[in-house]
Amino acid sequence: MNNIKCTLLVTNYNYSKWLRRCLRSCINQSQEDYEIIIVDDFSTDDSRKILRDYEDLPNLKIIYNERNMGIGYSANKGARLALGKWIVRVDSDDYIHSDFLKCLLLYAEFNKSHAVASDYQCVDFNEKVLSVNNQESDPIACGILYRTDVLEYIGSWNPSLTKNEDVDILKRFKKDFNMDYLNIPLYRYFKHENSLSSENS
Repeated sequence: MNNIKCTLLVTNYNYSKWLRRCLRSCINQSQEDYEIIIVDDFSTDDSRKILRDYEDLPNLKIIYNERNMGIGYSANKGARLALGKWIVRVDSDDYIHSDFLKCLLLYAEFNKSHAVASDYQCVDFNEKVLSVNNQESDPIACGILYRTDVLEYIGSWNPSLTKNEDVDILKRFKKDFNMDYLNIPLYRYFKHENSLSSENS
């Protein structure tokens, strides 16, 4: 019997420098009964070597694309394999607070939400907080907890998009469903030269 409440979905392409930090934050959540799905989009750096260190974790699945397919394809592929009632994406160069899942799920279940977006902190390499941002006024691709059946209804992430997949899915979602906002910055958005999540896996 499936008792997994939530799926953390991580897409990765050549972010080995920050991958372990992301995975540690996903593994060390205070929430129970969740899984982690990592889709590696044919990385050419040390990502696969790093991921092999985590292969034996019982709540973690690793999927390796056979060629580079882009973020829309990778997110869609991971979502199709998700067992959780809820699903939330985390970029592999970002990381999350230990209560990220617990707070989002409590809010979503109490308010019977279709989706809940967490506010976020922009941080630099030394984890210094550069700004605190609101998802409603300054949205990013990740840190949004979706009901999995709602994602399936709207068609999930578009597998043909290599960028702007976040803009596309929000547009389709908001046609029929409501987005709630949790004004607690539990997501850590790492600002670096390649950190446009709509352009990277």
